[in-house]
Amino acid sequence: MTLTNGQALFATALSGLQNTYSILAKNSTNNGGITIDDLTNPSTTVLQQLGGNMTFAQFLSSNFAAIDKDGDGTISSADMSNLTNKLSQNGLTYEELCQLCSSGLVSSDTLSNVLAYFNQIDKNKDGRVTNAEIQAFNLKADEEKLKTEYQSFKPSSMSVFYGDDSSDSEPSSLVDNLYPKNNS
Repeated sequence: MTLTNGQALFATALSGLQNTYSILAKNSTNNGGITIDDLTNPSTTVLQQLGGNMTFAQFLSSNFAAIDKDGDGTISSADMSNLTNKLSQNGLTYEELCQLCSSGLVSSDTLSNVLAYFNQIDKNKDGRVTNAEIQAFNLKADEEKLKTEYQSFKPSSMSVFYGDDSSDSEPSSLVDNLYPKNNS
């Protein structure tokens, strides 16, 4: 029983960005990519193709200057590839999680858990969580749950005998099965 699924968060964020970019680029008048105008004034066709979900387009718009590395006023496919690679490798910040994963495509419980435990998940304290950090946090959470659950089990409270109260035979020791029976 794990706390959350980091892969689902990252897959949603990255595929949402890629799909939104593809739709915008396909409908853009600029053949080299998408412009800020494509993001801020999308056509009716684009809005229909995005299903009204502008979450990813808003992310691209608000981070336009940082994504457009060469400053030519266009987010090219290379810029988009660099962005998704960076997010995949370096992880997502709290704000990026809020913006990219709140589209309703990820379980709200999953997102809520990652946001609630963000500081504990971010082991290297770089302000980003990666899928590996989420998985490590899940393992640690599962380990702690098991320790708590099985803390009451102590060897002194266990019997080395097994058997059935309604059985006519005597209960035997677990050790009896380790040695061959003496049939004399």
